[in-house]
Amino acid sequence: MAALGRIEKDDEVPGLAEDEDPRIRRVYQRLRTLTIIAALTMGLGFIAVMSVIAYRLVKGPSTGANLVPRTLALPAGARVVSTQADGGRLAVTVEEHGRTVVHVFDLGSLAPTGRLEIGPAAPDAPPLR
Repeated sequence: MAALGRIEKDDEVPGLAEDEDPRIRRVYQRLRTLTIIAALTMGLGFIAVMSVIAYRLVKGPSTGANLVPRTLALPAGARVVSTQADGGRLAVTVEEHGRTVVHVFDLGSLAPTGRLEIGPAAPDAPPLR
């Protein structure tokens, strides 16, 4: 009889003889091969992702070495209330002489592209809908 934790040669263990079958060995070999291929593929994918992250961290956005300082001309006595950038436009809300005016500029050239005055409507103006 076998002692606890030990298997004697005389004891019959089910499934022990199956490892000697060449078909089972081929299945185990194929399983090992597929596992190695999967591990290498996952490792290469991990290295690729980490490389892209490192590249983007090192490259980063441009430092602005090609920036040219520009000044937006506003009327005298005007006070900037807010600014908003959207796409290729810059909207500057300004209070001038008690009225609110929104100036719209092109971000590339800072050329004025629009102006919207916000104030009380004239008594005979139709209501906005």
